[in-house]
Amino acid sequence: MILGSMPSVVSLQKQEYYGFKHNRFWKIMGHYFQKEFYSYEEKVTLIKQNHIILWDVIQTCEREGSLDAQIKKVKCNDIVSLWKRYPTLKAIICNGKKSYELYQKHCQEIALPCIVLPSTSNANRTIKEEELKRQWFSALDQYIKEK
Repeated sequence: MILGSMPSVVSLQKQEYYGFKHNRFWKIMGHYFQKEFYSYEEKVTLIKQNHIILWDVIQTCEREGSLDAQIKKVKCNDIVSLWKRYPTLKAIICNGKKSYELYQKHCQEIALPCIVLPSTSNANRTIKEEELKRQWFSALDQYIKEK
């Protein structure tokens, strides 16, 4: 399962995970699975075919804009119930520090490996593209059987 913090304003408007065109999530997935995407439906199909769950730690919050630093009054999703419903889950990958921080705070009973990776958000430009890709590929290699 890959957990983000909260979708961006654009993602919420489009009703698409990682819908902002400069977010690097789908670019990384495309490179990892050697797939070019022409539609959101193709992205969803790829995720489903590879038994990946995409979700966010936050169900609702107050936030001006899309930055995690602006998040206030958080209500988290019930990730624990999801984990209990899907006993074949192998690991949690947190897309960025905010999702990891909230996951650690609200999901302590989940007995799965948890990896925090640098955020794929356009706002995170502290890490070069190739290093971001390398870290994501390394984590995905641990839990994805076939590419």
